[in-house]
Amino acid sequence: MKKFLFILLSWVVIAGLPAQNNNCADMSALLENKIWKVQLPQDKQYAMEMEFRDAEWRSAFLQGGKRTETLYSYSLCDDTIKVFESREKYIIQELTDSTLVFQYLPDTLTIGIGPVRCMTDNSQQGQWENENRLDSIWRKEDIWNKGLSFIEQDIDTTGIEAPRWAVWNNNLEDYFTARMKYPAHLLEKNQAGYSTVMFSLDTLGLPRGINILTTKHKDFDREVIRLVKELPHCLPCRDKNGKRMECLYTVYVPFLPQHYRNRVKADSIREEELKHSFVEWETVSSFQDGKPWSAQNYITQHLKYDPALLGDKQQVKGIYTVRINSYGEVYEAKVLRSCSIQDLDNQVLEIIRKMPRWTPTINYYGKGEYRKSVWTIPIIFKRNGSLIAHTTESHLETGVPVCLYFFLKPIQNSFLYPIWYNSK
Repeated sequence: MKKFLFILLSWVVIAGLPAQNNNCADMSALLENKIWKVQLPQDKQYAMEMEFRDAEWRSAFLQGGKRTETLYSYSLCDDTIKVFESREKYIIQELTDSTLVFQYLPDTLTIGIGPVRCMTDNSQQGQWENENRLDSIWRKEDIWNKGLSFIEQDIDTTGIEAPRWAVWNNNLEDYFTARMKYPAHLLEKNQAGYSTVMFSLDTLGLPRGINILTTKHKDFDREVIRLVKELPHCLPCRDKNGKRMECLYTVYVPFLPQHYRNRVKADSIREEELKHSFVEWETVSSFQDGKPWSAQNYITQHLKYDPALLGDKQQVKGIYTVRINSYGEVYEAKVLRSCSIQDLDNQVLEIIRKMPRWTPTINYYGKGEYRKSVWTIPIIFKRNGSLIAHTTESHLETGVPVCLYFFLKPIQNSFLYPIWYNSK
């Protein structure tokens, strides 16, 4: 019988622990990371405010433009605040989103000690400003170097090309804040915080080896890890010779409830506007300075041929297909239509294969990503040695970005006018 009673009592105690922990967590979420202003009689010429943050109780006395601060360590046990230095105890009588009432619990009977009432600005604007304040504090306290770092400590960083993502470039913090799903129970409690994550990027630009360096809540970690795993590949880090290399990347991710709500609202409005708008979600790949005729100019500058190869013809025409992968590298060059002179075709293909990297096609929809693309470039070789492209070709590959060149002849002079479009 005694054994049964012992087991029953143990079960009751253990079953009550989660409820007790949850209650303490709720109290902590309401109490901490806010500026509480003490409600004083109107005739007082001074003001007092306090903040509970990171197990520290910060009190400030303001009078005549001067601010005097005191700092104590504390713990929250159920509805009681325990101060370590003085061993004083304060019982919380009322605690809401905007009101805190607590009273000192003396060890002996003391006359004249009443409750202290504090208020905080819980409006949307007040929450927004408080979150900005906390975010500024946390960024200063976070000791980790953000952004790019290297696995080898003594590496020569001269000429190293940092990784770049399609939409977010090198500002991944925007990616996390734009794509995050705030943990529902923490959002309901208006619990702010942050996580700092470090991960490695392999030579394919994909994240590996995710590590949380600092955090305010384990559920923030789960969301950050999810977002890292969903990252589209970036243009990987490269050394001064253009060779791909592995690297490390560190990102500070803030979780700010009111900022999140405002972002969700703005996103819903934007999504509704997009339903009634024509939106171009892609930018086509580009070469060097981004002008449509840049690839053509590059081929022209590197071509060397004897016009006598044309024989009795005044001009010949060749059409060449260039395939670019999602890293901006040319991975295939083919003759779509030969100019009938194999030496010229081979020379053009060799130039294309050795071209520097392109900026790949970017798709902006969702989280954004780099994509493959195909360019078809028609070239005319003329007896006078000048190179132009032709635009009357009726067999160009469809569904791909195409770079065309019109040879216009206005009244006074002749010039090349480039136009690009998606052939559909």
